[in-house]
Amino acid sequence: MKNFKYIIAIFSMVLLLSSCEEVIELNLDTATEKYVIEANLTDHANGARVLISKTKSYDSSNDFVGITGAVVEIEDQLGNVTRLTESAKKGVYLHSTLKGTPTQTYKLKITVGGQTFTSTCVMPALVPLEDVYPYELNLFDGPRLFTHVKYTDPIGVKNFYRFIEYKNDVYTKSIMATNDEFTDGKTVNQTIFPYEFDDESKLKKGDRIKLEFLTIDEPVYKYWFSVDNGAQGGGDSAAPANPVSNIKGGAIGYFSAHTIQSKEYTVK
Repeated sequence: MKNFKYIIAIFSMVLLLSSCEEVIELNLDTATEKYVIEANLTDHANGARVLISKTKSYDSSNDFVGITGAVVEIEDQLGNVTRLTESAKKGVYLHSTLKGTPTQTYKLKITVGGQTFTSTCVMPALVPLEDVYPYELNLFDGPRLFTHVKYTDPIGVKNFYRFIEYKNDVYTKSIMATNDEFTDGKTVNQTIFPYEFDDESKLKKGDRIKLEFLTIDEPVYKYWFSVDNGAQGGGDSAAPANPVSNIKGGAIGYFSAHTIQSKEYTVK
């Protein structure tokens, strides 16, 4: 990963402001074709979204080619089962009203192509997002703005977080995950590093920034952590090489039941 060592070097400069993080670079599996599952359940209505596709060779198109005809169900810990409906876009399964409750456990079941895949995920308690703001750091090439996220980590509880940044409504590919190993019970000002340190990724006056703040459970954190050595892949794909998946049955990907909050600001 060409940026990972550089990011670690920068991290040492901002240790007091930020906990350990990993910039996730995604990879395409070139081995035996497998199903790819990207399943999310949030604490908001219309937050249930499952994408089903298959792995492709590294040199093939990165366009999403969805798998149709799957039966996708999410069960809560009371035994209530909700079936998701395939949208107009092939391979994308949604539900308009289903939402999760923090601290509750959810089960995912997908039946497709004569195979069954299952997963269980706990939606963590919500940790309030306090602020999102630009912060300037002096690098070797001069001063540069980065998005910072402020929150207070609950004391005595293992917590795991994920951050997703958009600039001018475009996803920046900066998928970052962190834990509270060094920030338990502390107020955290988390630096969000770009996917690539080039002119295009620099924050400029007038840029509109949106930051999504997710509380995730440990298996989901391990999934994103496990892809940090993957080669560069395209899009928000869940098909890295040999990830630590929390899905049983042989599929690649993840099932994440998480809280989600967002804040926006404009660079001035």
